[in-house]
Amino acid sequence: MRAAVRSFVVLFCLFCVACSGAADEAGDAGDDGDGGADVDASIAPPDAGNDVEAGPCPAGMAFVETPDASVCVDLYEGALVLRDEDGGESAWPFYDPIDGVDASLRAVPADGIYPQGYISQVQATAMCEASGKRLCTLVEWTAACRGQPDHDYVYPYGDTYDPTACNEGRESPIVRLFGADASYDNAELNDPECDQLDAGLARGGDYAKCVSFYGAYDMHGNLHEWIDDSPDPNDPTKGSFMGGYFVDAKLNGPGCEYRTTAHAKTYHDYSTGFRCCADAAP
Repeated sequence: MRAAVRSFVVLFCLFCVACSGAADEAGDAGDDGDGGADVDASIAPPDAGNDVEAGPCPAGMAFVETPDASVCVDLYEGALVLRDEDGGESAWPFYDPIDGVDASLRAVPADGIYPQGYISQVQATAMCEASGKRLCTLVEWTAACRGQPDHDYVYPYGDTYDPTACNEGRESPIVRLFGADASYDNAELNDPECDQLDAGLARGGDYAKCVSFYGAYDMHGNLHEWIDDSPDPNDPTKGSFMGGYFVDAKLNGPGCEYRTTAHAKTYHDYSTGFRCCADAAP
């Protein structure tokens, strides 16, 4: 059973990105993907296995070469499971923040299910560590997205931008839920409905073209992905998230270069997610 206090709060729209100098702008809903929808199906535990060569990495991870060292990178953004008292596990609702949750949670790849939003860098770090993993560094995340060292693509799928390839350009859920006079306060930005609307957040792998050279899905759009990074040497409390999200994946850089550095590592909203990495076996 969950010993959680569901904080019915709301997340980020384009205005969250505005904190790093961007203005809110609503995009078109688009035709591809399956955003929002059936909650019961969305929180079903992911199936194991994938068709990507893992090499010295666990199943569900890709072996990535970086300028620093080799690393294992999850093929999907992170979802959460709750370890129950009887030793089993059940899926944690992707739309529930985990603030103050007195429970045993850990990260799993969101293969065919909705990834976890509403999560901070500090929380994402703990969730990866609970599964024997960690957050990716900037170098590792970038290599997995751009296909380095064999390639150096701007987008996960290549150098030519395809507006239909990844889950981006959706209408802001803040505008949809709260109208043009929305306050963009913490409650609105963390409202659980933000990631449950149709034509919004997509399940991991729904966008078949949004895949990197290494087989990693959704590194552009869908959810921002926290990394292990302190961009301001004078303020170690600040963090970075990469890739953009389903409303905006352009304002802070194209494709794999999209990086937001305006927020504290304790910050979260409906747009913030994560992806786990792990050291490659020797």
